[in-house]
Amino acid sequence: MKSTDGTRIGRVRQVLGSTVTVELSPELAGTAPLWRGRVVPVGQVGSIVRIPQGSITLLGSVVLVGISELSPPLAPAHSIEQGKRWLQVQLLGEVDGLGSFHRGVSIYPGLDDEVHFSTSDDLASVYPPAGAERVSVGVLAAAPDVPLTLDASRLVTRHSAVVGSTGSGKTSAVATLLQRFEADWPSANIVVVDPHGEYASAVGDAGSVLSVGSDLATQLQIPYWALPASRLLSVLCGVESRTVADRFAELVVEARREFAIAAEWLDMEAESITADTPIPYDLRAVWYRLDYDNRATIRDRATGDLALVDSGDAAALVAATFEPHALGNAAPFKGATFGHYNPAPDRLRLRLTDSRFDFFLAIPDPTEPDSLPGLAARWLGAHRPVSVLDFSGVPFEVADVAIGLVLDLLFELGVRSTGSGIGRPRPVLFVLEEAHRYLRGGLAQAAADRIAREGRKYGIGLMMVSQRPSELPETSLAQCGTIIALRLTNGADQSAVRAALPDAVAGLAGVLPSLRTGEALVSGEAVILPTRVQIHRPNPQPQAGDPNLDSWRSVPSGSVELADSIDGWRRGTAPGEGRKP
Repeated sequence: MKSTDGTRIGRVRQVLGSTVTVELSPELAGTAPLWRGRVVPVGQVGSIVRIPQGSITLLGSVVLVGISELSPPLAPAHSIEQGKRWLQVQLLGEVDGLGSFHRGVSIYPGLDDEVHFSTSDDLASVYPPAGAERVSVGVLAAAPDVPLTLDASRLVTRHSAVVGSTGSGKTSAVATLLQRFEADWPSANIVVVDPHGEYASAVGDAGSVLSVGSDLATQLQIPYWALPASRLLSVLCGVESRTVADRFAELVVEARREFAIAAEWLDMEAESITADTPIPYDLRAVWYRLDYDNRATIRDRATGDLALVDSGDAAALVAATFEPHALGNAAPFKGATFGHYNPAPDRLRLRLTDSRFDFFLAIPDPTEPDSLPGLAARWLGAHRPVSVLDFSGVPFEVADVAIGLVLDLLFELGVRSTGSGIGRPRPVLFVLEEAHRYLRGGLAQAAADRIAREGRKYGIGLMMVSQRPSELPETSLAQCGTIIALRLTNGADQSAVRAALPDAVAGLAGVLPSLRTGEALVSGEAVILPTRVQIHRPNPQPQAGDPNLDSWRSVPSGSVELADSIDGWRRGTAPGEGRKP
């Protein structure tokens, strides 16, 4: 190159709004010249070029490259001669005479204006270093000595999405963010919903990890009684009968009021308590009454004398037994509600005896203090910056409601928090790993959509992590102010990300299938410019890597031991926990 500073790569040949076509200089050997001993990837989609305009310097991102006769109709028909190489650049912003960067442009380049590649010094003046308000995530792919930082406030409170195909480095990217917050933001408030148990190793001792295992100190507990009665019935029994739902709601109201009377810490008028009021109650007592009404037979219709054989035991989940009803018009007769509530009582008892649901169905004790503040504090990490809620041992049919309940309860606390609570006084970021699995129309999606719509004003943020962005709820994805997109190979997923990007940079989505592992396209409010970035590797790593085949090369040593796995399956043990004593 023969320009005075050695950075000129070509000249402007066409300006169409914010899209500029650049004819590369014939003196430019290839599209990756050497600059101070380093290769400059001029022709790489996503690299940054500058166009001086007096005291102002325009900055743009390369979105297309080509040779004119090989690439119609993308190349301008008359502005570049055949055989000439060209770049298409999307203008992003400008640097003023004081070195400050501003999004948008106040002036457009003229024809034949010089275009230069951006050096590390140029980019360092645009991308701010890590500091009190920014979190470091990696380096620019086109300039590895320039760090990329994100505006932490905009990342947290204006929502974000981290997407990428399996093996693209998505989980590692999230782990890097968590570790940066742990290191530099000791009072952060991040709650990670982890369906596969991948993040426990990544957060280390600085984080809190709760799971459905048997260790009480780290046991994840979700209170069933915080759910509305109709939702709980649907989750546990899959029953939609109005007759059953109405009776179940009546019994729940009675049980909640009984608990309120017995609990000294609770001061509420019984009349104000409904089936949806988040007050504890004994679900076994509700089951017992529902089952009792469903089985009851009577000896005398006039007096209503019950044909009771044994009253059973609600606490032990032993049903009451009655004399079998006779055929025809002989006693004993069916009770007024005999068989009306099938199959809800039997299904409910099965859930109450299923050890896999212990984390969800712990029966509260009215003589103990209110458990909800303690549970919520544990979900929030108990003064640790990152809290991982490991749902890997949670049955699929209850995962949605358990996750949704956590999101909903913490959001409600954030909305109602005072100066020392969560929300605006201390923002919360929910990280939803594998979000597409449980954001599918249930309680979890409703809670996530609500946070996406309203969370910003209450200091509640959302980060959705998914390998299938096309399956994420449109409402939540549309509200994401920042997109971190790693390699995506599926066309529908690429289209979903392209639709979520600003129109000015949507063309950059074309690089998504060819990104390297750990490389991402970052765009949105938390980053100065849409940027290709190589994300730092986390240390320690999350448990998200592929298994190796070393064991296949070893000499066989006998039969495969499956007893522990089968025992854990029967007992409802979380994956990797092993046999319970």
